[in-house]
Amino acid sequence: MDNFFNGIYKNANESYSNIPWATLDGNIYLKEYLENEKQTTNKKALVIGCGLGDDANLLFLHGYIVDAIDISQNAINLAKKRFPNTDINFMVQDIFNLPDFMKNNYDFIYEGLTIQSINPKFREEIIKTISNLNNTNGKLLVYTNIQNDNTSLGGPPWPLYKKELNLFNENGYETLSSKYLEESKQISPLKNISLFNKM
Repeated sequence: MDNFFNGIYKNANESYSNIPWATLDGNIYLKEYLENEKQTTNKKALVIGCGLGDDANLLFLHGYIVDAIDISQNAINLAKKRFPNTDINFMVQDIFNLPDFMKNNYDFIYEGLTIQSINPKFREEIIKTISNLNNTNGKLLVYTNIQNDNTSLGGPPWPLYKKELNLFNENGYETLSSKYLEESKQISPLKNISLFNKM
């Protein structure tokens, strides 16, 4: 998997339009969340699968102390180059082999379209791993594709089933909000944005 992503970032050669998921802007639903947040100073945030770094930079601009991880060294190199005048801690990390300091460490985590890029046979494991990174009362914002329980759209990427999104509840979270998005009314799979609170 790391070779696949590394290859895409390397072959892009800074022509970011060649990276299918690169928007060169922070996620609009993450922006909405941050606009409604009252206090972010000195809070720690983590971006999972940070890619070119736009979501990490958005959190940084809102006052968070930010760690941002990606399995691709080439992605991390590009993110550092794009945002050199920040204190964002861009790191190459394997989500299945994270250092101990990251556990129970974050007030806020953003996961956008990363879980679905990993083979579904690892879904329970990756959700459990992510769930161990928030501190108590920490927030988790998940942006993902969702498929109906009676469909199988294949992959990659592999859209989540609703029951898989509910695995966060089984790993210590309460759901604060969960909604399907206007952008996807005529598109299969649907998109979903969910906010969780770590109990």
